[in-house]
Amino acid sequence: FIPDFFFGKSADLSWYPPDNQEKWEKLGAFFQAAAAPPKNAEKVPGIVKEITEKTGGIIQKWGALGMCWGGKILSLTSGPGTPFSAVAEVHPAMVDPSDAGRITVPLCMLASKDENPDDVKKFKEGLKVENHVETFGDQIHGWMAARYAYPIPLPDWKIGRLRLLNSADLNNPRVKEEYERGYSIVLDFL
Repeated sequence: FIPDFFFGKSADLSWYPPDNQEKWEKLGAFFQAAAAPPKNAEKVPGIVKEITEKTGGIIQKWGALGMCWGGKILSLTSGPGTPFSAVAEVHPAMVDPSDAGRITVPLCMLASKDENPDDVKKFKEGLKVENHVETFGDQIHGWMAARYAYPIPLPDWKIGRLRLLNSADLNNPRVKEEYERGYSIVLDFL
């Protein structure tokens, strides 16, 4: 199940790639408003309840996979009272070590080279549950979504340490190998 958190009003595709300040600001505003993680995390219990009802309750245990923004949503919804038995976050956005201590279910986090390594390390150290936290040091943010990344240089104002987006092209043997390895880890973990 892939819920539509934005009710058909997602980020405008014309903002991609965010290769100028105007596009970057529009994308940032979207993540501060419609896509604000706390506001959207509140929707998760209702989404799970609705799916459970519509499927006649045949699903007894829930696991979840969150990519990028979805990883942050899982960090915020995997604490006390969570509907999930285990979760996996891949190339998670907004990794915040302070979220880790509230997580109450097994968690797998597969970070890319573009996530802040100190935040990932501190997040792992803060977990009190079974976990698998690993950084795929030669993969870009988005590789597990097979996201095509724009091979364009980005100005320093964009996102700090990420200066060039490389391709997450599954025709590249190394990317495909790590893509498959990542999914194998997630499937074994969940």
